[in-house]
Amino acid sequence: MKRILFLAISLAFLAACNSTVSDKTSETKKEVNVAAVKTIELRVTGMTCEGCENTVKEAVNQVEGVTLTEASYTAEITKISYDTTLTNQEKLTTVINDLGYKVEGLAINAAPKE
Repeated sequence: MKRILFLAISLAFLAACNSTVSDKTSETKKEVNVAAVKTIELRVTGMTCEGCENTVKEAVNQVEGVTLTEASYTAEITKISYDTTLTNQEKLTTVINDLGYKVEGLAINAAPKE
């Protein structure tokens, strides 16, 4: 009886795990072309806390082709690595601006904050 109960619980657990896995694999993501990965640093104003950093990172990471995102509200910098065959700087800028923050341009071209 214990074996049957154990088997039933194990099967139920595996079924739950498999349904979760199949849900995630049903999303179609294109493979990243490592040779086409570019990293940029954007000057982003309007972030005031770590919550803002997380909001930016989560939204940018949802863009297909993004491989890494780091954000710093104190430095007003968001660093993004992405596959240039799947997305571009304009799309990434739009995502951040749509959150209510403002992309001022590339960080290397941005004037220091006064």
